[in-house]
Amino acid sequence: MLIVIEALKIDKIPRYRRVRVWFLLLFAIAAATYLTMPNNTNMIVYREQLQQFLLTREIFPVPPLEFFDTLIREAFLIALSMYFLLLYAVTWIDSQTLEKSGIAIDDTATQSSADDSRKKRHSASSVARRHYPKFLLLAIASLTPYLFSLPLMNIPYYIYVSMFSMTIMITVYEEKKIPEAMEASYIMTKGMKFFIFISFMFLRSVLSIISNVLQMIFAGGVWSSSLINAYFFALRTLAFGRLIAMLYRAFTTGDLKNNAQHF
Repeated sequence: MLIVIEALKIDKIPRYRRVRVWFLLLFAIAAATYLTMPNNTNMIVYREQLQQFLLTREIFPVPPLEFFDTLIREAFLIALSMYFLLLYAVTWIDSQTLEKSGIAIDDTATQSSADDSRKKRHSASSVARRHYPKFLLLAIASLTPYLFSLPLMNIPYYIYVSMFSMTIMITVYEEKKIPEAMEASYIMTKGMKFFIFISFMFLRSVLSIISNVLQMIFAGGVWSSSLINAYFFALRTLAFGRLIAMLYRAFTTGDLKNNAQHF
């Protein structure tokens, strides 16, 4: 699918130097988080105890301290990923809008053109900060469908995400409240939900497969494993931000429904 390949071109954007800084920042934070993860020996034992509980329904195993440590770290990385995903999506859409208006916005633009650009729009970072709490609220609301979909390989969750994938972008650019934005997202994606579902799954699968292959090649080291995970964490974050932005832009211009085959 061409749209997935295009989503991976994260530095194909006028402000590409800024995107590279974001990537390095995400990589550094994720690497530090993974490298300092607690020993997973107790976690393996706990998983075995939990599986035994599900089979026998006897005493519920008490989670070890490592469980809560890992949970907090994973929640932090998800929250971090969501912010930069939104930031990239807003930056990409703004760049497309301004480019269509003939305004220079690349990293080599003159000071006057940069000033004109700022006059015509709020900075992407301020927009992302303002709407980030709403994005977090949407994520919290999606916890229930996520947990229920775990036994089914998360497929129901991705169907749910496909239906409401445009909610945050509608909230940002159409200034609707979350319930109205969710309804608008459901209507906007009518007839294209399967395409969105496949796009999300394909992008996730491609990155996971490459990451797993590299993990097997460089198996045996905490450093190599952590750095590979950190690299794909950063790439996945920005690639999904680009994918969501491209989908929203295509929906609002009508290009996606009219020319879906080109993707």
